[in-house]
Amino acid sequence: MTYTLVVCKPRLPEQYLTQRVELKSALDQAGHSNILYFPVFELIPDFSAMSEIGHWLKQEAPQPNRLVVFVSPSVLEIVLTHLGGWPSNVFCGVMGKQSAKLALDLGVPQSQVIAPTGDGPDESEDSDGLARLLAKQFEAGTCDVLVCKGPRGRVEFPVKLENMGHAVKVLECYDRRVIEQSDLQSNCLFELGASAALWVTSSETIEVLDQQLALKSDPRLTILREQSTVLTTHPRIAAKCRELGYAHVVQIATGIQSVNSWLKSNKKSMDNNKPITATLPPVSPSTATAQPASQWLGKAAFFISVLSFVLILLIAFAGKNQIEKTRMAFGERIQKESTTLDLVKEDFGKSSDLTKDLKTRFDLLELAQKEEASQRASLEEVYNSLLASRTEVSLSEVEQLISIAKRQLYLLGNVKGASIALSQAIELLEGTEKPSLLNLRTALEKDLSEINALPTDDLLKLAISLDSVVNSVESLPMLSSVQATTDQTLAELTEEPATNPAAAQTESSANGSAPSETNSSFSFEQGWTVVKQVAKAVWYDIKSLVEVTKVNSPEVLLLSSRQETDLRNTLRLSLLNARISLLSRQATLLKSDLERSAALINTYFDTQALQVQRAQSVINEISEVQLDLVLPELQATTAALRLAVAGQQGERQ
Repeated sequence: MTYTLVVCKPRLPEQYLTQRVELKSALDQAGHSNILYFPVFELIPDFSAMSEIGHWLKQEAPQPNRLVVFVSPSVLEIVLTHLGGWPSNVFCGVMGKQSAKLALDLGVPQSQVIAPTGDGPDESEDSDGLARLLAKQFEAGTCDVLVCKGPRGRVEFPVKLENMGHAVKVLECYDRRVIEQSDLQSNCLFELGASAALWVTSSETIEVLDQQLALKSDPRLTILREQSTVLTTHPRIAAKCRELGYAHVVQIATGIQSVNSWLKSNKKSMDNNKPITATLPPVSPSTATAQPASQWLGKAAFFISVLSFVLILLIAFAGKNQIEKTRMAFGERIQKESTTLDLVKEDFGKSSDLTKDLKTRFDLLELAQKEEASQRASLEEVYNSLLASRTEVSLSEVEQLISIAKRQLYLLGNVKGASIALSQAIELLEGTEKPSLLNLRTALEKDLSEINALPTDDLLKLAISLDSVVNSVESLPMLSSVQATTDQTLAELTEEPATNPAAAQTESSANGSAPSETNSSFSFEQGWTVVKQVAKAVWYDIKSLVEVTKVNSPEVLLLSSRQETDLRNTLRLSLLNARISLLSRQATLLKSDLERSAALINTYFDTQALQVQRAQSVINEISEVQLDLVLPELQATTAALRLAVAGQQGERQ
């Protein structure tokens, strides 16, 4: 049986596209052709609540921690779209992995997202799981919480937070408006029957949907309740569906991935679920004819046969129920495993796409280098042939040199190579007396002067310098590592070094009253002075063990080893992109890649280290290169060459 997915999620206004695009992309990737969008509610944002949220974020918090909790993905997208950016000192609490991914897509940093993972009963993807997670992460009474929700529902969650001692404020950020379903839309749903799989995300949705279908007074509603399958995400929603009379209710995890996994795992199970008929075994002829004269024995045998048949039916029914329960348990387990597998496949697909993109870029770069090498070889070959024969000027050789200059100038942007080719052409035309060749030489000199006026940058040398910076990324010291250069020690910040105890002893000895007293022993005051000086020197050495490093952003010192590795890989990739943009003469992409690389180095690496300073100098040098030059078109040379060739052909005729 092929199911038709009936999406009953609320409809957002047109300006909120993130969830809609993500849902469509997930359904397209899964390849479900049978999809029916059947929204029951339309969400209307409350703009006065948006302004109240902005005022709450700007005011001073009475508690050390601030937290905004979003009870659904819809309210999350509405609020974050109107805010425009997420404050750095506020945590974002959501109810599950789907909302957490949406928060990351809308610009909330991952370190500020608090969401239950759904792994185990303690982190269930609902309000109870989020409440338990907040109780573990924050102490009681240390949070200022703003709960953003819709009308009705989730009333118990703010009460739980207040019981923990937190300061709680509740805002209803949107209102629901029931969408009146047309007869055509309702008939489409009724005709699905057993093939309908309704995806319901709230108890209000299934209740209003059932009320609207009941108003149609269609007997097919009973068939829909008995044969359709309802996919829910919470036991409360499942209980409401059963209360309304829907027979097949399946509870799944949140997210479209869980829906896709359920549809894949149950696509063939219903087709293979055929009824099993039991047949009564025939009565043995020997038993039927054992005592034909005894009528009561025949009745007893018949009664025993009927009783055996009933027992067989009961056993078969019990076995079927047990098999069905086992199949459902295995189906749920397979569903969870397939959901995890789909997520892993998605991450692997992204990594493979990035690898393919990098490989394509490197192949293009190697192809450009090979082409440049071949052009250089051909240029050297022409130059050697010209040196071998200087007695006669060959117009074909001049034409080839001009063609090489054009290729160097327009295809590779090599100003120096084009200048060399035109110079060789001018040298070939030295000593000629033909008017057409004289005009060609004058045009060549004019175009050569325009080319020489252009700035020449050795792109290959700059690319090699950039390669050395890429190779040294692993050894660049970071501010979060122990190799970071310190500004000064704690002792230098507090006081000057103590005086030398030995010098103090010598000075005290020199100031003594008599040589006999100096040789015998120090007085009590002199000894006490020496002890204080030694203690000051020891205390100064202890304070010198503390080194002070000044940073602009404290969070750069809290990077883990994995984050440091990811940061270095990001910097290496940005520098490689800059190298490709440099060799392909793409000024806009080169500027963007260099700015991104410089920002990473200035923020997370020790700028006082020599290696970091060298990398910064290379980046600054490359950023001054002019790639968007207006190259001359060699129009005068082309016109003069055309006249010279025409004149040569006329002389031959």
